[in-house]
Amino acid sequence: MSYNLKKTAQLMLKINKLNHCYGKQLIIDQLSIETSTSGLHVFAGTNGSGKSTLFRLIAGFEIPSNGTIEINNIHYAENYRNQLGISLEPFKTEPNLTVSQILTMAQLEKSVNSKTIDHWLQFWELNEAINKRFKELSVGMIKRLSLIISLIGNPQILIWDEPFNGLDPLGIEKLHDLIELEVHAGKLILLSTHLLNELSNSIEQAYIMDSGRIKKILRKDELNNNKDKSTILKYLQAQA
Repeated sequence: MSYNLKKTAQLMLKINKLNHCYGKQLIIDQLSIETSTSGLHVFAGTNGSGKSTLFRLIAGFEIPSNGTIEINNIHYAENYRNQLGISLEPFKTEPNLTVSQILTMAQLEKSVNSKTIDHWLQFWELNEAINKRFKELSVGMIKRLSLIISLIGNPQILIWDEPFNGLDPLGIEKLHDLIELEVHAGKLILLSTHLLNELSNSIEQAYIMDSGRIKKILRKDELNNNKDKSTILKYLQAQA
């Protein structure tokens, strides 16, 4: 199966005055952003900064307390979810299901043929685990499985929460290569991470998060001019 590198139209995310609470605890605080182009958009920050909650809100797994989220001028996740490929932390499912059963359900849900599944199994080198039950998978295997599910159906927008977590060096290299392919195809990738130096210079913008807010937006030229991106992140966190 050859990978589709056909360019997509520009994809836009717009978030306006987003608030979200768990009980009385404010997790996302008056967060507003608007992407100006497709490509790789990175959300960086420490644990507890609100990255995962923000991604769950964008994906529609939670309903915001206040504010709006739009993708390509479409409101409400149920209206744009068919454009999304989602890999969130932690990925969980019925522990006794096999990898084969999980992927069959994803295949049926996204109406793709078995060649698509075979392609991603081969890319992520997960073929040997096809008959393993979910509870028998290593952390790295679970991550690869989650990424495969997010890629089925060639979605135009990828939402990846800490995709490098649990991957071995080979998996990290494969993810780097995949990011470059998806950026080249014109897709919008929303990716959260602890460290900016996990990523290449293909980043369009990086959003530094702290306490549910965007503290700083780093644009492409700023990132490309700094070889150690984690230094920027540590500096900004120290100034927060």
